[in-house]
Amino acid sequence: MEQENKNQLLAAEAGLQILDLYHEEWENLEAWENAQAALVENIEQIHATDVVATTDYTGAARTKKTIRLETGAKANVICGPLKSFLLSIPDENQEATVHFSKSQLVSASQTTLSDRWTLIIQVAKKPDNAAFYTGGYGITSQMITSLQEGVDEFNLAVPKPKANKAIKAAANKDLKAEFKTLATVKATVLNLAQGKSLSNKTFYEALVSAFGISDTGTFNQNAVLTFRDFATNVILYKVKATFTKGSQSFVKYSTKSGKITIKGKEQGNWTVLIEAETYVSQNLTNVSFDPEKPILKMTIKLVKA
Repeated sequence: MEQENKNQLLAAEAGLQILDLYHEEWENLEAWENAQAALVENIEQIHATDVVATTDYTGAARTKKTIRLETGAKANVICGPLKSFLLSIPDENQEATVHFSKSQLVSASQTTLSDRWTLIIQVAKKPDNAAFYTGGYGITSQMITSLQEGVDEFNLAVPKPKANKAIKAAANKDLKAEFKTLATVKATVLNLAQGKSLSNKTFYEALVSAFGISDTGTFNQNAVLTFRDFATNVILYKVKATFTKGSQSFVKYSTKSGKITIKGKEQGNWTVLIEAETYVSQNLTNVSFDPEKPILKMTIKLVKA
């Protein structure tokens, strides 16, 4: 896949994260749900088509979509009771880490879904939460194991076809068509978002920025930073990152998927101060936003204070 296409795909996935974050703005609105579902399926199809175009795979496999829907349903069955249990303890901080809606567990990018499902498993299996299985919530350890099996299958799933030369050529042609579809789907989402530009300006601007669209209608460059706990690898929510370059400065907070997406900032090297409650602060230097290079993707692990 060419770098330009990779950038467009990453921008689409960043926009999907914003839709996840602001899901209460559009859930139960048919046009929005159809557009969001189209975006998820288009992203999945691009990944699958790219694999066929570049790799030989043999053997049959269940479709990625089937596995996603089944595993998302399993996660949702566990997540609801888990949230209720954590609030009854009470542990609101822990509950906030798994406070996902059904759409957030069924429709998202592969990385986001895998992270969310895995987090539910990790929280449910914590020794301190052992009462979750004996408190009348209807959840068993076998259900957790089944969810883990679904996560593993989803992450390892590959397309069905054997990619000979003819199939690879067709896949490359299909890939071009999928990116045209991606542009159409994003345009549909942005048209819907126009209606939110006054009622929720923050959501609208975040979505436009995530899709990488500047005021002139061109794509911005971006970076995606992911924050995790060093010891447990659990994603971290509301990590504060202060970016500084000379006299310029801006602040971002990590989403519930542990990510910060940066769009449209001046190229060059930035200094980033990372702060989170109960964690040791970090200061990163020479964090580069360079439009001539691939999009910067970093995973940053924080140590408990």
